[in-house]
Amino acid sequence: MTPAQQISELESILHEYTTYFLVFDIVFFVLIVLGVILSIRFLLSRKNLHASNEYLLYTIHGQEEERARIARELHDTVAQDLRYCKNLSEKNDAAQNLPKITELLEKSLLEVRNMSYNLAPPDITKNTFASLIANLCTEFKEKSRIDFRISVLEGTDSSFLSEDEALNLYRIVQESFTNVLKHAEASEVVTLIRNENGSEEKGLYIFISDDGKGFDAEKIDSKNHFGIKGMKKRADLIGAKFTVNSICGDGTQISIFKSAI
Repeated sequence: MTPAQQISELESILHEYTTYFLVFDIVFFVLIVLGVILSIRFLLSRKNLHASNEYLLYTIHGQEEERARIARELHDTVAQDLRYCKNLSEKNDAAQNLPKITELLEKSLLEVRNMSYNLAPPDITKNTFASLIANLCTEFKEKSRIDFRISVLEGTDSSFLSEDEALNLYRIVQESFTNVLKHAEASEVVTLIRNENGSEEKGLYIFISDDGKGFDAEKIDSKNHFGIKGMKKRADLIGAKFTVNSICGDGTQISIFKSAI
């Protein structure tokens, strides 16, 4: 074999090896990228599963708490009133007790209606969001010694909200009011609803402040704050931003923002 032939053969072998290693590098790189993508997807799926389990736990806890509350209300109010009506109607002078029986029945009917209203979602299609929250403030004010006040800036627009978004925002506000009743020991709650101001992002802003005892906001995740966790989950479901600021002895401030874009 002549030197020229040997050089040609070496060049051919070198070209084959170069091509082989080039292909190997490309395949190896692709496999690494796929491995990273699959790892990220796996970690995200585990994170989502954990979040879903947390929300499921919150939902179950909330359902059990609500069932217990309804059972107590039915037993302490409606059931006792109806039992008293039955006793009055079975007496010999039942006719004379008709005014009292009627009064108790009307009271029981009102309490059942209030329970139904609290359980059923509000009629989003027939009311504006702000009016729903105003009604909610009135309802909580009537059943507590807390002054629930609301301020809606003139021209505030919530028409861009879908029915599902409005309902979830309503439930977040409702849950925050419930937390005030249960834990805050507040005398006043102020709710402000407005649109963007100045350079703020376009959308709906909701601010809820109370003058209660507050809590350590940094320790929210280390305790079973199901109410706050549930509000965060609801906000996440509709792409809203939810923040809580609270200091022990200095009340609590909740901010909710839903973009109009």
